Amino acid sequence: MANKNKVIKEFKRIKALGFIKSKRLNDTGIGKTFEDYLGVDENNFKDPDFAGYEIKSHRKSSASFVTLFTKSPTLPAKTNTLLREKYGTPEGKLKVKTFRTSVFSNKWNNYKKEFSFKIVVNDKQQTIDLISKKINGKKTSIECSWTFTEIKSAFSKLKSLFFVTAEREKKYVHEYFYFTNATIFNKPTFQKLIDLIKEGKVMVDIRLGVYSSGKNEGKAHDHGTGFRIKSNDLSFLYKDVIDVS
Repeated sequence: MANKNKVIKEFKRIKALGFIKSKRLNDTGIGKTFEDYLGVDENNFKDPDFAGYEIKSHRKSSASFVTLFTKSPTLPAKTNTLLREKYGTPEGKLKVKTFRTSVFSNKWNNYKKEFSFKIVVNDKQQTIDLISKKINGKKTSIECSWTFTEIKSAFSKLKSLFFVTAEREKKYVHEYFYFTNATIFNKPTFQKLIDLIKEGKVMVDIRLGVYSSGKNEGKAHDHGTGFRIKSNDLSFLYKDVIDVS
C-alpha cells in the first residue's frame, strides 16, 4: 500500500539539501540521483520503487516525453528480431542491425525516407498494432501487436506515481539538481491510457540498438520499447492528483 506521508517526508528532506551533484553524466542522471538519495535500488521489476510509489523525475525546463513503461510487442513471436531484419541498418563493429523509430496514432512518421509507421488501437481485437507502408504508399501491413492485457499489466506499475521536478545547474561537465516540487498521482484509468494513445498523446518509442561499450560492445541491445507521454499530460491518466512543494 502506498505510504503518502513517508514519500513526502523523504522528498522534503532531499529538497532541503539544495543543489546536489548528478550521479551520472547522461540524461538518466536526474532519476538516478533522486532515487539514490531515497535509497532506492535501480530496478526494472514490476514492484513500485519506494513506499508503494513508482518514482519518476524530470528537469523543470524540459518539454520532453516521460516514459510510462516499457513493453516489447509479443505478436508475432520474436517480433524485435523480425523488425531488425526487415528494417534495420547495420551498426557497430559487429554490424548488427538496429531499428529505432518513434510512432504515434494520429500521424504517419518518416523512417529513412522510405517507410512510414503509425500505431492503431484495435478495440475489437483488443490490441495495439504497429502498421507500416511505403512513403506516399497506400497499402498497409500490420508488423506487430501488443495485447490490451499486456499493456494493462505493464501500466499497473503506475498505480501510484510520485513525479518529481528539479531545477538544474551545469558546472563544467557536471549537472546539479535542486528537487523543488513533486506531484502525487493515484487511481489511474486504463481506458484513459487507451484514449490518449488514440489521440496521439502517447508515443511508442522503439529502440532496438547495440551496446556501445563494455564486454558486449556491438551486440544487439533492446533498450526497451517505451510508451511515453508529455509530463503536462500525465494528469489526464489519473483521478487523484496532489501537488507537493
